[in-house]
Amino acid sequence: MYQRKSRLQNLIVLMLDCICIIISLVAANYIRNGRLFYSDNQRMDFGLLLGACLTVFLAMNLFRNLNNGMFLRGPLHELFNIIRNNVFLFAGAAVILYFLNLLDAYSRLVFLYFILLDCVLMFLMHQAWKRILPFLYQYFGESRKMLLVADSEYAQALVADVTGMKDFSYELTGIVIMDKKTADPYFENIPVAADADRLVEYCKSASLDEVLVAVREGQSEKILPVMETLAEMGITIHYQIPVPDLAGARQKVLSQFGRFYTVTYANRFVPVGQVLLKRIMDLAGALAGCVFLGLLTIVVGPLIKLESPGPVFFAQKRVGRNGRIFKMYKFRSMYADAEERKKELMARNEMNGLMFKMENDPRITKIGRILRKTSLDEFPQFINILKGDMSLVGTRPPTLDEFAQYSPYHKKRLSFRPGLTGMWQVSGRSDITDFEEIVRLDVEYIDNWSIGLDVKILLKTVLEVFHGSGAK
Repeated sequence: MYQRKSRLQNLIVLMLDCICIIISLVAANYIRNGRLFYSDNQRMDFGLLLGACLTVFLAMNLFRNLNNGMFLRGPLHELFNIIRNNVFLFAGAAVILYFLNLLDAYSRLVFLYFILLDCVLMFLMHQAWKRILPFLYQYFGESRKMLLVADSEYAQALVADVTGMKDFSYELTGIVIMDKKTADPYFENIPVAADADRLVEYCKSASLDEVLVAVREGQSEKILPVMETLAEMGITIHYQIPVPDLAGARQKVLSQFGRFYTVTYANRFVPVGQVLLKRIMDLAGALAGCVFLGLLTIVVGPLIKLESPGPVFFAQKRVGRNGRIFKMYKFRSMYADAEERKKELMARNEMNGLMFKMENDPRITKIGRILRKTSLDEFPQFINILKGDMSLVGTRPPTLDEFAQYSPYHKKRLSFRPGLTGMWQVSGRSDITDFEEIVRLDVEYIDNWSIGLDVKILLKTVLEVFHGSGAK
């Protein structure tokens, strides 16, 4: 699934700029007149002055994105840009008030104080935003991990252009140079992830969302089979294509990474609004679930500790979206040595494939059987959802040893954020013992994902829990 690059980041900066204008104008009016929302002679409500300023500023952004390239500008360049914008803002607002015959209703000092305050406030806000945004991407784990694939002709230019974009939504994991083998672990300060022969194997096991490919036309036949395999994994591919420059038409509509124009291949193109709505649903569900988790821990915690020594919660490393490793939490439903005893029980595995399942598993405690039957052992995973490791609905995350045995096709089920429940759980989980059938259901969910499908699965999950089948 590929989330189209949106203008959300620019919209946030625009909203913050509007807040700066409101604060500056209110403060300027208060300094001059001792009133918050009225002019000096009270002929006209202060809202008209504020409306004129915001209208002009939004119109300026409509015709020209004032914050375009903000992250590439230095502090002095940014300050000059803000001063220039505020001068135009003042001129535009003054023209509107003049034609409304209301310009003399406002003190000139209000405009002077406003420009000074707004320049300072906008400058501080922009500098703060430049420092906060990378932290937000890192904290919420929303940066997309990208691998560069290039031949020696394009490699240096590609690295320079991608690193020079200062796009915090991307995190470069490494580079593969297709026509050159090198013992040097770094190329232009970017880790050399693999060579051409080991590219597919690296992508299969790595935490990776997207691949950017830039090779000469003669190399395309060699790279196409590799791209087919990467697409089978559910990895988004940006493929560089030659695009001629036309003097009479300077703008192009394509994905662009510096000087490189690409066509993007992905399993699904999803609008940012749907992704945002899914995350809002997750946060709302996780917050409600954590409240119940707190109450449940008070009751269940002592029972778990009384039956067998060990922690109340069980944390296990799982593989999440596109190979990311995280710790998944559950109430402990097994004895403390369950992981060691699993090797002895593998011969009695009832699943056909890479997953493990066993009826009457001797590692499960008595209270654990009750927790599993009622699905109460799953409640700590609301913490994972709150952290962003999981979603309410998705595909179940595999263990590390299961993931190590995945084929490229199996990895496609990880191209979506893992979920507390999913298509498999509401399709007769107890009756499905074939791992390939589970993968088919997960891929079906990914291919047909929508908010409506998530709601449908959640409702079915509630019915399944009340019937006692639960979801593991």
